[in-house]
Amino acid sequence: MKSANAFELKPFGKLSLNYLRNSNYFINIQHGAIRSSKTTASIVRWLKFIKTHHYDNFLMTGNTQTSLYRNVLRPMMSLLDSLGISYDWRKNEYIEIEGNTCWLMGFNHEGMAGRIPGVTLGGWYADEVNTYPKILVNLALDRLSEEDSQAFWTMNPDNPYHYLYKEYIENEKKKSIGDVKVWNYTIWDNPNLSKQYIERTIRRYPEGTPDYKRKILGIAAIAEGVIYSKFVEAHNTFDPLDPVYNNINYNKKVLSTDYGAGNVSVVGLFGILFNKEGNDYHLLDEYYYDATDPENNGVQLDDDDLYKNASEQLLDGSFLLNKWWTPHDAASLRATLKKKTYMSRAIPVDSYTPDVNNDIQEIQKLFANQKFKISKKCVNSIAQAQSYIWDQKAKQRGEDQPLKRNDHCPDMWRAAILGSRQVKKSIVPGVG
Repeated sequence: MKSANAFELKPFGKLSLNYLRNSNYFINIQHGAIRSSKTTASIVRWLKFIKTHHYDNFLMTGNTQTSLYRNVLRPMMSLLDSLGISYDWRKNEYIEIEGNTCWLMGFNHEGMAGRIPGVTLGGWYADEVNTYPKILVNLALDRLSEEDSQAFWTMNPDNPYHYLYKEYIENEKKKSIGDVKVWNYTIWDNPNLSKQYIERTIRRYPEGTPDYKRKILGIAAIAEGVIYSKFVEAHNTFDPLDPVYNNINYNKKVLSTDYGAGNVSVVGLFGILFNKEGNDYHLLDEYYYDATDPENNGVQLDDDDLYKNASEQLLDGSFLLNKWWTPHDAASLRATLKKKTYMSRAIPVDSYTPDVNNDIQEIQKLFANQKFKISKKCVNSIAQAQSYIWDQKAKQRGEDQPLKRNDHCPDMWRAAILGSRQVKKSIVPGVG
């Protein structure tokens, strides 16, 4: 099969040459700026890898099948044509290159988990890996069970709180033992870009902006479009050991849950302090469970496990619990909680139905007025307060809709704050 366009392989820069010579780690990550030659170098490296590997089954993934074709397969097939190498491409299924089969998949939602080939894979090429759900990354890595299996990832910079930074890119342990190697690209690492193009691009993304950091310097940065723009870590967090905070006699203490029948569940302990100028809401502690965390081995919690683990961490018997809020669609969790007791009393269970955009506006006001503060021990809530963003595709349709990523903690906050306001006796009358 022939591709439509001829491929011109231009000289590589020093960083790409280093990558081509030294990408011999289990996970090899090209991370960085737009147009920095990451993809071209990765294609050349991938073709060399599958040609010399003793296995004949491989995986190639993109955010979608379309993006995988546009970003990777099309230029790769053009290169193969220019080299006179035969291949058989079956759209949305596989590409076979000299007897080596590369299975093709879009990895943009968790529902693809059941379609990952149930075989040992010699290698995995991942385009835009930062757009994949964590569970799919872990499942694909699980298939690389041979000693000489390797993964080759490309990604543009993302939010610094993205799981890939913590678990791979900035994980010094994994890098020191040779599991992970990262090549960080700037726009200047592509010697084939003209000076005019680089200068024009810099004018489009002024220095100091998130886009400049991401697209020019190739480093992680908080994206524009963050939902809780009024959250300032210095103003909206507190040290739980500070006497000002650890001696507060709260009027109410409640638990609130974002319930994930799938991978992530989070329970937060809130202290609510009545105030005529507006109630204060303090997130005192959080229980956060992510089944896709390697330490949890993919084990998902049932309702009893969630209750047991959360109550052991958050309920120490030193205070009355005024409410345990659950999502409106978590009927099984409510049924479980109603069978439990705390301090010899039935747990008071209630549900909250969110009004997403109005809830966001109210919580934004609380951040702006420093009426909602988060304990520094709640690292997931602090991270997600700064990485919960609007869905830009929805905005293009004229809709205000949060992106379903880094949303578990923000979803958990709502019931404790907005649900408590709906219970007349739990707040100062007429005060938010």
